[in-house]
Amino acid sequence: MLANHENEQTQVTNDISALELELEMAKKAAEDNLNLAKYHKAELDNFRKRNAEVSQKAYADGRETVIVQILPLMDALGEALKTVETEHDRQGIEILIRKFGAALISFGVEVIDTTDVSFDPRMHNAVAVETRKGVKPDMVIEEWQRGYTLNGRVIRPATVKVSS
Repeated sequence: MLANHENEQTQVTNDISALELELEMAKKAAEDNLNLAKYHKAELDNFRKRNAEVSQKAYADGRETVIVQILPLMDALGEALKTVETEHDRQGIEILIRKFGAALISFGVEVIDTTDVSFDPRMHNAVAVETRKGVKPDMVIEEWQRGYTLNGRVIRPATVKVSS
């Protein structure tokens, strides 16, 4: 009977060892699965961030492209204003210019200042130089075409004449 009891105890010990080994393997598998899930979650988060960035850049690039294409219309309205003969026509064009300007501002477009400023090659495109008495060198003295920024970035430099 003692031998039978020892065999049962050995069998129980072997069963416990097998269960402990199985438990350790299950813990390892669970840990591996948890790590894999964390990795895939991080990959998905990174994908979402990259996708959002690409989407935002595409939207911004598209908006900039459209704005750059319509800026000549604003220039044309300004030129038309110089040639109108009646006050009624003048008022109509001025209304269009104001509305067009407000729409551009709502998109983050700003006019590049050329009044009493030093020439800045990042903001201005100098196409002529002139010496003027009483004007310091490298000052913008005339604007030939208005320049614009979009959200602080130059999308069209102002075309100017600079003092020498």
